[in-house]
This record gives sequence, C-alpha cells and structure tokens, in this order.
Amino acid sequence: MDSKDGSSIYEPEEDSYLLAEQVKKYAKGKVLDVGTGSGIQGNAAKKNSKVISVTYSDINPEVKRHIKDAIITDLFTGIKGRYNTIIFNPPYLPEDENDDEKLITTGGKHGYEIIGKFLKQAKHHLEPEGVILLVFSSLTDKTVVDEMIKGSGYKKIQLSTQGLFMEQLYVYMIQNSKDIMKGQRGIVEVKKVGNKLVAIKRKKNESYNPSMEANFLKILNRHGIGPKLMGSNSTSITMEYIEGERIVEYFGNHDKKDILSVIKLILDQLFVMDGLNINKLELTNPYKHIIVRDNKPYQIDFERCIYTEKPKNVTQFIQFLTSGRLGQIFKEKDVHINTDRLLKIAQAYKENHDKRYFNDIMKNIN
Repeated sequence: MDSKDGSSIYEPEEDSYLLAEQVKKYAKGKVLDVGTGSGIQGNAAKKNSKVISVTYSDINPEVKRHIKDAIITDLFTGIKGRYNTIIFNPPYLPEDENDDEKLITTGGKHGYEIIGKFLKQAKHHLEPEGVILLVFSSLTDKTVVDEMIKGSGYKKIQLSTQGLFMEQLYVYMIQNSKDIMKGQRGIVEVKKVGNKLVAIKRKKNESYNPSMEANFLKILNRHGIGPKLMGSNSTSITMEYIEGERIVEYFGNHDKKDILSVIKLILDQLFVMDGLNINKLELTNPYKHIIVRDNKPYQIDFERCIYTEKPKNVTQFIQFLTSGRLGQIFKEKDVHINTDRLLKIAQAYKENHDKRYFNDIMKNIN
C-alpha cells in the first residue's frame, strides 16, 4: 500500500496473498502494479505467460531499496500510457485514531476514498479491453465501492473472497463495461460460475437470434471450433468466456514460429467451416472475432453465420493476411506472405474447395 510519509512499506498479509492468486491467473499484456509496496503483485504477474512487461509504482521512495526501477508517484500522477492490467491493493480501512500504521492502511475517513480516486484516474490508463484487479475489505463499505465502480463506467466480477476474524476480503476484476459488453446485436455479461468465467450473451435488438447462434456454435463445437456452448434459450446463450489476445495483437507480440502455427490452426478451422457450408462473414477484418489463448486461436461471435453453397471463410481470411495493416508486423517478424500467389490460389479455391489448393496456401506463408 501507498505510504504518504514514506516511513514504511506494507508487508504482504492475507489480502496480498488473496489478490496475488488471481493476479497469477488473470494478469496479461502490459501490467501496472500501483502502490506496489513489497512488489508481491507485480512479481505474481510475471508468472503468467501472457504478461509482456510489469511496471511498479508507489508513493513511498523506500520501495527503491528492493525495486530499483519503481516509479515514485501518487497513484497515476507520474504514469504515462495505457496498460492491459492494472493491479491495486489499496489502503482501504476507515480512519482509526489508534492505528499506528494508518498512513499505509487508511483509505480515508470511510476507507473507500482512495479507491474512488483510483477508479477515476485509472480510466485514462486502462486499455479499452483491459482489466483492473482490486482487493478490499468489508470494513470498507462494499455497497459504496460497488456503486463507485458502476458510476465510473466499469463492470465488476468477484473473483474470490476470504473470511477473516473481523472482516471479509474481496478480490474484483473490473472492466470497462461500455467497451467490452455491448455489440451490434447482443449484450455480453461476464460472470464467474464456480471456478470458471462464462459469457452470457443477450438480445440487444430483434436483429439478434440467440437460438440460431447457439445452433451454429453447437455444430462447430463438435469440430473444436469456437467457445464451448454451455446453454441457450430464446433470449440468451451462455458459453465459455475466452480471454486472450486479439489476433493482430498476438501477431505483434509473438515470434515467427508461433505466428505461423496460429495461422495454420485458423486456416484448418476455416477449411472445416467451408466443408460444412457455414459462412462466418467476419473474416476480412477479424480483429474482434479471433482471440488467441495459450497459442490456440478461438473464433468468437457467430451471430451473423449463414448456410451457403459457396462459403468464403478461407478466402476472406487470405484477404486479411494480405492486407496492408499486417504488412509491417509480418516484416518485423520475418513472416513472408506471397501475396500475388496467395490471391491466385484463393481464387482457384473459391471455385472448387479442393484440398490441394488449401495445402498450397500454407506453402506461400512462411
């Protein structure tokens, strides 16, 4: 926790360890550990393979003794840029005159003031699909914290809780609700069910038919395609929540070997979909529609799927691969795309979904 007088560093206790468990699971991309103290949260983040970098910050100059590259600042005052994950174990206890360590434990008169300040400032430093991992106590008014989260334009998921002698600890995952949860036709809510995160997609307007998307997903699941369907009715579908990197970010963050492997896996899926006469209609620009988790690609959002005698999944994805937006990324990663040859093969494949043409596609991506 932050200490305004720099007199001490908050040593890990139950709240620290509870938060660290979730940090290991959910930290990703560029990580900022606010009020780092001993550095336990940033160090926990480094244990997740999805984490690219960790920045430590604290108001207390003493943290420099064991974290030399820590940024000394009050919350986000000296922080630049945006992060995929922001971690905060704040001072959250209500003011107590008898607390000898209140400068590193007290979050304000009611305990939640610093959390409120943090949430407002974090909006300017969190990537649109980033996450905040926050721990606090029932001694802080939970109802008020929940209201502050909602009022700041976030959505929360309670990841874990732990009862202590006089209090209850809570760990939240907080996300930008307006950027993550609403699509053109459906509204997606992420919840924790048991030990798993699930996505519940509901109708936003009459243009969305949950039953139709569920039927396509049921068929594709048999071939290992898409998030696992968990249930559906006339107004919503429930499915596995896929958390990972969007396809373009994945290409930018990984090496040639991984990129070629993922491209092949995607093309294999699309070849199967062509064989099923299922057309996804989103693959010339699949930025939001292909998520890579643990080097495995997942297609999401099948609400526009149709049956057709001439599906274009493979050919549309080739258009994406040969587009200008990927040129610089592939150049930096030493990935070679034979654009002219690929487009000719795609044209031939379009007329006849012959496996020979499909096999020739990968020979021109190396």
